[in-house]
Amino acid sequence: MILLPLNTAITVQAKDDPLEWKSADGTQSLKIGGVLRLNHRYEQWDASPNRGFGKLDFDIFRLDLKGKSDDAYLNASYIIQDQEKTSIEKAYVGYNLSENQSIEAGFVYKPFSIYPYPQNGWTYHIPFFLGYGNNAAPGVNWNYNNTEWDVKVGYYPRMLETNLRYSPESATFDDLSENHLPFQAGYQNEKKNQLNTRIVRKFGNDEMGKHELGLSGSIAQLHNKITDKDGSYYAAGLHTNSNYQRWNLQSSIIHYQYDAENPDGVNNDMTLMGANGLTPAYFIASEGTVASLNLAYTLPIQNMGKLKAIRFYNDYSYLDKERSDWAASQMNTTGAMFIASPFMVWADYTWGKNANIIGGATNGTGFTSASSENSEKWMYRVNLNIGFSF
Repeated sequence: MILLPLNTAITVQAKDDPLEWKSADGTQSLKIGGVLRLNHRYEQWDASPNRGFGKLDFDIFRLDLKGKSDDAYLNASYIIQDQEKTSIEKAYVGYNLSENQSIEAGFVYKPFSIYPYPQNGWTYHIPFFLGYGNNAAPGVNWNYNNTEWDVKVGYYPRMLETNLRYSPESATFDDLSENHLPFQAGYQNEKKNQLNTRIVRKFGNDEMGKHELGLSGSIAQLHNKITDKDGSYYAAGLHTNSNYQRWNLQSSIIHYQYDAENPDGVNNDMTLMGANGLTPAYFIASEGTVASLNLAYTLPIQNMGKLKAIRFYNDYSYLDKERSDWAASQMNTTGAMFIASPFMVWADYTWGKNANIIGGATNGTGFTSASSENSEKWMYRVNLNIGFSF
């Protein structure tokens, strides 16, 4: 936490802004904000608890804390979710080493590909469920940023505790005690000593638009608690992000592999993933290539009260598994985001095939063999999310 001197002059911002304390010279500040979100969902499959239309339900309450003191700064977000789950989205302190360089330590984002959010819509896509979106871990990041380059390098000795994870990550059966299933008991691998790097080249101008081309890489030890041996993990990614007038186009391709030292009888072709229990633990293919293509258009709105813009989008993702007898997974989301500060509303229509998020338990092998009840079927869900920011 950043402590302000007793003689610091304090100002409180207008009621429309988050609560903020700021020194007279602007070198020190502390801001509190957050968001409350409500959600409604209709899902096609018979076993879904959201099969029928009903009322808006609580989604999340997020509390944000930002502060600075000269060249030091703080950024943290704590989330309360439905089903009484909690998570830490991020919580780190940083220091500006120079105009272009900074270092951050704590629960930091793991920079990789399109991040922190790998899609436009409210509904997360396949990269997120493989661990490539909004993913934080205890560690340290070094950042370099100027008009042409954005470079990030990070080290993470271990992963965030499973009961605090917002984003899913590879995990051991023992650590997922609240949401694992008996047949997952043999899967006891966890990442350690992970290194990430993300190198982005920026180019363009106001006339041509602003664009970026990025390379990402990640390696880690994959420790098995049963055999006490270290396997390995790696991922490599290429992404683009282009803004031209009101249009935004994002693309990415990521190849990853978990090479575990499992005991005999455990299927090396599958890796166990999990978060804080909001979603049951699930398997993914241990090796695969995931691609995404996201397109968005922002329409300015005038003379309609608080509504200032509508962002239309289409997000598509595709997972090709290394095993040729395992069918690919696909998701597509079409929707709109209504920007009316302090309100923000998402309306999503998502359909997919062999994706656990579409079909739930009835499609529980979607990210692996695609051999469960609703595998190989295109299924859909409609989602409405209403957020209020403060």
